[in-house]
Amino acid sequence: MRMFQVKEESADVRFTQPVLDTLFLSALIHPMHRYHSLEAVSERLGIRITGRHTAMGDALATAEILLKCLPILARNGILTLGDAMQASGKTRYAKIRY
Repeated sequence: MRMFQVKEESADVRFTQPVLDTLFLSALIHPMHRYHSLEAVSERLGIRITGRHTAMGDALATAEILLKCLPILARNGILTLGDAMQASGKTRYAKIRY
């Protein structure tokens, strides 16, 4: 999202919708793991990425990650978007400013 935010002014667009980052979700549900990149999370969850570093390939992998995370989050009492945003916002990765 930071990449989009940098271009907001020149594109005359504002991104104000809620954002749920799969890196934060991974850090939340797999705190014992050191790496939370798209590749690392996909491998951990058994997801095959087709078309890495393309908009479609990365978006599909991210969607699959989210789908696999939902039951894990639910088992931990995280049931709504608000719950997930609040919980993932407490991870150390959410505190990093770019």
